[in-house]
Order: sequence, then C-alpha cells, then structure tokens
Amino acid sequence: MIRHLLQRLLVALIRFMAVGIGLLVLMEFSYTVLGDAEDHVWTPGVFDELPPDLAPRPLPWVDLLGSRAVGTARVLVLVIPGVILIGYSWGLLGARLRRYHAARLLAAPFAAFACVPGFWFVVLVAIYSYFHWQRPGFANDLVVERGPDLLAWWHAAVVALPALAAGAAWQIRAVATVVERETARPWVKGLFVAGANDEEIYYGRAIPRAWPALVAISDRTVAMTLGGLVVVESAFRYPGLGSLLVESVRLGSYPGMYFASLLLVALALVATLLREWLTPASRS
Repeated sequence: MIRHLLQRLLVALIRFMAVGIGLLVLMEFSYTVLGDAEDHVWTPGVFDELPPDLAPRPLPWVDLLGSRAVGTARVLVLVIPGVILIGYSWGLLGARLRRYHAARLLAAPFAAFACVPGFWFVVLVAIYSYFHWQRPGFANDLVVERGPDLLAWWHAAVVALPALAAGAAWQIRAVATVVERETARPWVKGLFVAGANDEEIYYGRAIPRAWPALVAISDRTVAMTLGGLVVVESAFRYPGLGSLLVESVRLGSYPGMYFASLLLVALALVATLLREWLTPASRS
C-alpha cells in the first residue's frame, strides 16, 4: 500500500515537471516565434516584473498568487462537494430509472443553466453590483476588516453557481452511464432468472461492482471545473487564478501565465492523485 502511494506521488511529480517544461516551451514559441516578442522566457528579470494592471498596489508575485489562489480555493470548496453530491446521487437515480431516460432529464436543467441562462445571470449580478454597491462585477477595493469575510464568500458563491451547474450536468450523465453499462451485463439476466428482484440486483450487486469505475471518474470534474473557471472568473471579474491567467495573457506577462497555469495544473494533479490512491482501496 505504501509502495503504491509513493509510486503515484512520484508519477504526479513527473507529470507536474513535464507540464512546467511544456509551458515554458509553449510561451517561448508563442511570444517569440509567432508573436516576435523581444523578451525570452530565460531573459534575466523577466519573472520579476509585476504589471501594474494585475494588482491595485505593488505586490510581490508570492502575495498576488497567494491571494488569487485563495479566491479560487473558495470557489472550489463550494463547487466540488456540490458536484459530487448532486452528480452521484442524481446519477444513481437516473440509472435506476433508465427506462424513462431519467439521467438526461435530471441533467438537462443544470446543462441549460450552465449555457444560455448563465450569461444573463452574469448580467444581472453585474447590474445589481453596480446599482447597490456602486461598482461593476467584483472589481472593488472593499475589504472586510473585522469578523468573517462573508462578502468574499458571497462573491465566490456567485462565481461557483455556473461552474457547479456545468459540473453537475456532466457528473450526472457520467455516473448514470457507468451504472447503466454495469446493469446491461449478462450476469444481470442470470440473477433475474434465479429469482432476484430489481432492487436487490441494482443496490446489492450493480452499484458495488460499478464502484471502481465510479471512483475512476471522480477527478474528471475537477479538471473540467478548473477550465471553466478561466472563463467564469473572467466574466465575473473575480480575482482568482483563472482571471489572472486571462489577464496575464492579455498583458503578455510570462510570470502570470506560467504560475497561474502551474497552480491550476497542480490542483488537477492533486485530484488525480487522490483518485489513484482511492482506486485500489475501492477494488479490495
């Protein structure tokens, strides 16, 4: 068991290093070869400059990345448990009612909200923020000095809603597909012939047999959510890693692009590492 954990940790570190090298090569090729930029990624001091547009006041990169990482972490704390809870519970229900195509019906409201209504939700929040707080989106300097920072959690909750809807829609369909594939195997017909009822087969046999495959898809929502946050945070002007990445690309800031991408990749790799650690336990 310990050997397996160390092996997967080593693989995760190798993946992280490979991504880091690949990002440097991609930035160098994009900006110097395609964009004819004068600064290379290995130019001395290029990773020391903090563009003024990225922070309202001069900050070191460590402080800026830390504050942006905390902002994205708040969103993920709200999104990931909700996606897992809704996705697995509604996905199992959809597979249980597969004859009525319940998985598609249950996932449809979340998918619809994540697509078209999500844009209007952004507009309404921006209008409300402007007229009630005299500021557009979340671009403000209001800081909570005493007590719990409920304002920051409110900002994170607003950003988390579209990401939660998209992740839940995908997770419902993925969970239902895995369980439906298991219930379509030949052994199910054999149990019916032997006299087992539908609930005993589904809850007592199908779900335990499908559990390793259900665990195997548990980390895919994290990567998809992180990719969605790049768009959602920029749309809401929310100070997170996703918006930092977009702003850094617009400003041509190598450190912002590199470190924001690495932190997002690190979060996805941690989710993958946890899934790989849990998979052997689920098979035993």
